[in-house]
Amino acid sequence: MPTVPALIAEPMTRWMGRRAAVVGVEVLSAGLVRVRFAGEALRGRGWQPGCEIEFRVGERELRHYTPAAFDGVAGWIDVVFQLYGAGPGSHWARGLTVGDETLVLGPGGKSWVRDGATHFMAGDASTLGLFEALIAGLGAEAKVSGVVEVAPEDAEAAGALLPRLEVVAEGEQPGEAMLARLREMAVERPDAAYVAGHARSVQEVRGLLCAERVGMRRKDVVTKPYWATGKKGL
Repeated sequence: MPTVPALIAEPMTRWMGRRAAVVGVEVLSAGLVRVRFAGEALRGRGWQPGCEIEFRVGERELRHYTPAAFDGVAGWIDVVFQLYGAGPGSHWARGLTVGDETLVLGPGGKSWVRDGATHFMAGDASTLGLFEALIAGLGAEAKVSGVVEVAPEDAEAAGALLPRLEVVAEGEQPGEAMLARLREMAVERPDAAYVAGHARSVQEVRGLLCAERVGMRRKDVVTKPYWATGKKGL
């Protein structure tokens, strides 16, 4: 979630960004909104599950997001925004309306999708878009399971987005509810696991998956910390 001098942010987004317009805004719950961006410049950009994009959300702030869905032929992407607190990204997302224009930086990064028949996912509200894209990329034949924790008021919406995963209401501490449920679950060793979200929770989940009870190899657990306690948030 970089902060850069305004003198750099302005030319960087202007030169590297691809123009897009907001063509749809869907309020999913109190803390989640889905926004569709479309434009000719989004066609044929090599979109793939797990790729990252950036928006300039303030004079000096840029924020990373992962499209939940995309169509490189039609030229559109969907982003599920977590409306968390008063951070610049959340403030920017709350203000988006149909017809707004913006610049999209990216896509960047590599596809998260790994080979195998069984896949496990663990994360929080910041990972909903990532997991939606991964599940779509894996296809209907893949066996997918996992758990995500979200605010209680967002649980129904998260379940609708990710019907193949279990949704639990978050506790007082980040990762608390997800880790408690994971310890209860009878997780059979999957071919691949995808763990993202709160940094410390990512480490703990990977530790549980690689422990003797599940027995995964570290190289088969794909991880991405999105945020950390005490760091400037979305």
